[in-house]
Amino acid sequence: MMGALKYTITIESDSPPQVMLGQNIGGGIVKELKEVEMELVSAAKLAEKYNLSTTTIRERLASINQGTQGKCLYNPRLAHGILTTKNKRGRPRAN
Repeated sequence: MMGALKYTITIESDSPPQVMLGQNIGGGIVKELKEVEMELVSAAKLAEKYNLSTTTIRERLASINQGTQGKCLYNPRLAHGILTTKNKRGRPRAN
C-alpha cells in the first residue's frame, strides 16, 4: 500500500471555519490547519463586494490605508469590520 495521500482544501469566509484537528471530514483526518495571510485589496474590489462607491470606501477606510494616496490598499479583515458596523441614528425608543 502507498502512504497516505495529502489534499489541500481552500476555504474563504468572513469567520473561521468550524474544523478541528483530528476531525474526520469526507473519510479523511484533519492533520494541519493554516491561516493564509491575506493580501491587500483595492477600493474597487471592496466597493464591488459591499455595494458602495469607491469614494465612500476611501473616506471610511482612510485610517487603515496601506497603499499610496493614488492607489489605496486595505486589509480585507479590518475593512470588513469597519464597513459592516451600523451607526444608530435618531433618538432612543421610549418604552
